Amino acid sequence: MNAILRELDRRQPVLARLGWAMAALLAACLAAMLVDGRSINGVSVWTKPAKFAASLAVWFWTLAWAWGVLAPAAREGRIARLVLWGTVAAGLFEQGWITLRAALGLRSHFASDPLGAFMFSVMGAAALALVLLAAVLGLLVLWRGDAAQARPWRMAVGLGLVVAGVMGGVTGFAIGAQGGPVIGGTLSDAASWPPFFWSRDGGDLRIAHFLGTHAMQVVPAFALLAAPGAAGVMLAALGWLALSVAAFVLALAGIPLMP
Repeated sequence: MNAILRELDRRQPVLARLGWAMAALLAACLAAMLVDGRSINGVSVWTKPAKFAASLAVWFWTLAWAWGVLAPAAREGRIARLVLWGTVAAGLFEQGWITLRAALGLRSHFASDPLGAFMFSVMGAAALALVLLAAVLGLLVLWRGDAAQARPWRMAVGLGLVVAGVMGGVTGFAIGAQGGPVIGGTLSDAASWPPFFWSRDGGDLRIAHFLGTHAMQVVPAFALLAAPGAAGVMLAALGWLALSVAAFVLALAGIPLMP
């Protein structure tokens, strides 16, 4: 484990250390749940910042690992710098605003107060930037991957990031356009299963969002465990994309996946 952590820091220290910062914030949010009895939508006010901190920790660490699959010259190029600092800015803004609203006992998503409603639209733009930048990094890996590393591995990392970026954008946009993630079911998180709190009686777009964005871990993991050729990696990426799309279609139809 220590070797993996050192390798993350070597590959992309900014993203690696931001991942640690998010992990520390997650621990702080979990501790706050023990002493702060306030709730939003039936769950602790600290649930949402905790979930986002966990998600961003994994996000930052995954991108840091992917950095090492780029050709050495590409890691310092203009596109890579855009991805790096755009991801840092968007991620810190998202987490910062969500945490601030939780501390104030207010909604960060689908808020009814004027400032909250305006900032929710800004958050949408930041979230879109995050997923698009992940897709850009994936394309950069496919285009300018390190030739010293096996082609199927480069494909797995690149395609995983592209699928995550595309499905993250599509599902995130749908959640905003629908006015919430739940279709035809109970809106209260208290009636759902922790830690994700997905709806048990209606379609929930968050499931497709979760599956889609985690393509960046699943496809490379498949490549590591199964050691397939390039065709196998392509099939794995298409298969995970199909699974994410199926969950998306079912959610739009109001069909629950977590009874």
